[in-house]
Amino acid sequence: MNFDIHQLTTEEKIGQLLMFGIEGTEITEHAIHLIKELKVGNIILFARNAKDPKQLYELNQSLQKLAKETIGIPMFISIDQEGGMVTRIFHGATFFPGAMTLSAAGSLEDAYKMGDIMGEELLALGVNMNLAPVLDVNNNPKNPVIGVRSYSDNPLRVAEYGVAFMKGLQNHVVATGKHFPGHGDTHLDSHLALPSVDYPISRLESIELVPFKRAIQSGIGAIMSSHINFPAFTEEGRPTTLSRKCLTEFLRETLGYQGLIVTDGMEMKAIQDHYGTVEASLMSIQAGANLVCICHSEPLQIEAIARIKHALSTNELSMDLLNERVQRVLDAKSKLKPIDLEKPYEAIKHHVENKEHQSFSYHIVKKALTLVKGLPLKLKQNALFIGMLPKATTQADDTDGLYDIVSHIQKDLPHLKTTRVPIIPSDEDIENVVKVAKGVEQVIMTSYNANIYPAQIKLIEALAKLDVELHVIAMRNPYDLFYTDTIKNYVALYEYTPNAIKVLLEYLKGNIPCEGRIPVNYEPIHIRH
Repeated sequence: MNFDIHQLTTEEKIGQLLMFGIEGTEITEHAIHLIKELKVGNIILFARNAKDPKQLYELNQSLQKLAKETIGIPMFISIDQEGGMVTRIFHGATFFPGAMTLSAAGSLEDAYKMGDIMGEELLALGVNMNLAPVLDVNNNPKNPVIGVRSYSDNPLRVAEYGVAFMKGLQNHVVATGKHFPGHGDTHLDSHLALPSVDYPISRLESIELVPFKRAIQSGIGAIMSSHINFPAFTEEGRPTTLSRKCLTEFLRETLGYQGLIVTDGMEMKAIQDHYGTVEASLMSIQAGANLVCICHSEPLQIEAIARIKHALSTNELSMDLLNERVQRVLDAKSKLKPIDLEKPYEAIKHHVENKEHQSFSYHIVKKALTLVKGLPLKLKQNALFIGMLPKATTQADDTDGLYDIVSHIQKDLPHLKTTRVPIIPSDEDIENVVKVAKGVEQVIMTSYNANIYPAQIKLIEALAKLDVELHVIAMRNPYDLFYTDTIKNYVALYEYTPNAIKVLLEYLKGNIPCEGRIPVNYEPIHIRH
């Protein structure tokens, strides 16, 4: 179905370039105001909007009905459903594995299939755009925001797995490669600061850009810009999101990209602190963006619309440029699968609450379990399990404190001594754990992003001094060996999710082998903390 740009008012055109977050699990006054009065044409969903599949389906149906009545053009309803540690739909639907898990499991066919079943579930729920896959090459072990959200530190591997997953997704929904031109080699989180990646183009061409170029050649529907300053690509120290040189001259003209350019969240500190969300929203459209994401604040959403409208009246933004940005959105929407707005949840339930999908996801996490160093665990009678309590590491996570491995162990393996440790153990915590560990033959410790929380490395080194057999199991970023050479037995599980907890329990019981291969190159280098 084609949509005629000439039928749209100026307000409706501006609305097609906006992708706004809303509160709540059902349609609220805020959502009605955005769509009916302000003509906002797209919505981004978060975990706060998804209580269970039926509720999410009904919310999306209500949003699309309102858009149809008001504007007559379907909305992009998007979500960050990467799988693993960045998951928005927790309950009822499949809990999908993350990127590094898929890569460690070692099958491109499985990566494609995972994208395909994820796309099937999302579309059934009324989500037609996924803000995935992550195409960042995570080649900096100190990276606080990407880590296991990336497939690998190898650009070709990221390209292969990212494209396989993307092709599966795009059987059903629009996929979005992120964070262009690459967030892998940063040690700052753009949610909190404005990172800069100061490499020449030759280096960026050989690493960061490889997956994005492959995805463009393979027809990816959307690309998300990063809030990172790349002096090789950007002007005046701007992040790529606000850079015409990067988005229009490089991505559009040099790389020939024809799909949609989506901004990362415009309330992130990299933007808010340096440019202000409202002004930056206009700058991003001037630079080349087609969809501007303001995820949280209603006042900022309303101000941004007013600012863009004002820019048209002062000719800071020409109607021709606005039309060009909007036409791409309309062209992409014309290819969306039609939506049946009368269909009840029961009619699509089998796509979403699907046992086969769930067992396939578990199978991938099981296949990814990797023995990186030393010997596999044979649980001894007199052993201690140290459970690291997880914590959201970046604002992209919604996994804060959701799961607790220790309570599962107490139920399943009651003879195994257990203790919980906070993610940043204090000197006193370390002392107490070491005291308990002195009385056992074997210690199994889970780490959780020890590359970001070096106190965990301190705990590992204190335990390694004891006369006990120590096994470390990484439940997220598998970079511990970069920081210490005292770990003799090291296993990686890549995510702290319900599937990973089940796999860990089976591993402790001796029921599953380690079949995964670590997709990170461990050279004998150490970044001492």
